[in-house]
Amino acid sequence: MTPDTSSETHSQRASIFDDDLDLDLSAFAPRRPENVKPDKEALRTVAESRGFSSREPVSAPPAAPEPQLQRRYRTGRNRQLNLKVTDEALRRFYALADAQGLVLGEVFEQAVSALEDALKAADKTGRP
Repeated sequence: MTPDTSSETHSQRASIFDDDLDLDLSAFAPRRPENVKPDKEALRTVAESRGFSSREPVSAPPAAPEPQLQRRYRTGRNRQLNLKVTDEALRRFYALADAQGLVLGEVFEQAVSALEDALKAADKTGRP
């Protein structure tokens, strides 16, 4: 449905650029001069009384954690294996890798080979 444009009251819209509008804008004024800044202590007092805390550091930052070794190597290994292990097993695994200077994938491969060799030796001797 289209609006009725034939009526004379709606045929002309008021222009915002008419010079004959006498608008009294004297009541609109800035609340405070632009160059006046609020008192920082007064702001801090109000903020603290309302539960806001300062973002500025109060004391020395906590000690940074020990940096960990970067373990990124280009080895051609492109398959990922995610395991759930105990903290102790993980510590021992990383200790082996670090002591031998090996990447984690290589330690895993050597561990699998060692287990396979142990199982073959047990089959030959009949002992577990």
